[in-house]
Amino acid sequence: MPIQSSALQTPSTDTASPANLVGKVDNMDVFDATEGPAPGEKTGLLEFGDAFNVVLGWDLTGVDTTIVGGYWLVSLYSSAMDGQGQMTGLLSSSPPIPIVGAPSPLPFSYTFNVVPGSAGPPPVAQSAGLYKLTATINHSPTGNANDVSEMFGFAESSPIQITQVADDSD
Repeated sequence: MPIQSSALQTPSTDTASPANLVGKVDNMDVFDATEGPAPGEKTGLLEFGDAFNVVLGWDLTGVDTTIVGGYWLVSLYSSAMDGQGQMTGLLSSSPPIPIVGAPSPLPFSYTFNVVPGSAGPPPVAQSAGLYKLTATINHSPTGNANDVSEMFGFAESSPIQITQVADDSD
């Protein structure tokens, strides 16, 4: 499913020469983890109770990619678009992802593994419904979620639907 909207702000975003360090979210795809080899089959329709993966990709470009460091902290959230679904709030978050400066482009990727009914953390409640997934990307010089910098990004998925499967064995 394509990204509906995204942005990745860097300290260069607000300056006269933003080409020094430019951020961009490249992809946010949902995969049915029960179909095919990992990460699964790309989809926008999931069956109730099935685990799924969300692959998020982003990059930095510009001359400052050789000196950037710290850590990325990424999180995945869900909101019910139909007002009925129970899979809302934080679904998954990453451990600190090290940033090692290198020549541009500097690509990053993280796969969220979402297992409905898991105890977490955080616990993931799931029900049939229409959902929007939002991933956040924060930069931290130390890897501590309470110590973040001006680099922040997000991506919103196209809607996904979780449905009960009809018994068609007749």
